Amino acid sequence: MRRLGIMLTALTVLLGCLATCGASAPTDVPETVVLPAPADGWQDSYLAFMENDYDILAALWPDGLGGVGFIDLDLDGTPEMVAFDQGASAAMGAQIFDLIDGKVYCVSSTLDSAGGAFDSTYLAGVSVCTSFFESFRLSRTRDGWCFWVDSSNGTDQTAWDEFVRFNDQDGVLTPASVCYRYLEFDPNSGVVVSESYTVAGAGADGPAYQAAADVYQGALDAGYEAKGVFLWDDYDRYSAGRDGLLTMVKDALTAYVPITDQVTLASPGA
Repeated sequence: MRRLGIMLTALTVLLGCLATCGASAPTDVPETVVLPAPADGWQDSYLAFMENDYDILAALWPDGLGGVGFIDLDLDGTPEMVAFDQGASAAMGAQIFDLIDGKVYCVSSTLDSAGGAFDSTYLAGVSVCTSFFESFRLSRTRDGWCFWVDSSNGTDQTAWDEFVRFNDQDGVLTPASVCYRYLEFDPNSGVVVSESYTVAGAGADGPAYQAAADVYQGALDAGYEAKGVFLWDDYDRYSAGRDGLLTMVKDALTAYVPITDQVTLASPGA
């Protein structure tokens, strides 16, 4: 499974490089983005959530969470928390939490049961599968600045990938499906025997899918690389249980890289 994931990732990177070569800057999108100041005490809010809701987290992911990191996905100045599960599939599931009016909400999860375990007020129907924090790319597309990710997974007989854009909707991180592709293979020959596509949630064909994907594959990448920590970075330090998870969260907060430290984005007072 992991080998398939590596192959899918390599293919995605290759397609992205081919599309990006020769990409031109969108003339109607500003070169800078003004980022608000982060919410006061956002670090303590995430820490308190992980501690107070540990029993829920442990029930949903009995094998523990594989990684934790912080990324300002909706460019509102306050980062979201991304927690990877330890699924055995080709790509890890990314659970995304947002701080909204002082309370932490799960806004995206690969588990259907998350909607019943957490307050589902802002839980979107779009989930993300990827194995790296760096997969979340900050780009200046012709439709504006945004974070996006090529979410993908598969088995020996199927593969799918979905371009997901992260929007801010009334102060809430809202992942949106840009385009989706699902392929089925003959288990003996590896030949594609079935394929289906959607663009913005509606049925589409291959060329329409690729045209939608090109907006992101051909965008001007800001060069920002999100950082976090993984369980296997230090099994002794991130021992099983509440204390190990909270230590991982604290280390992820230390590893957090504000966007203004990496790319040329304007911020108040800068």
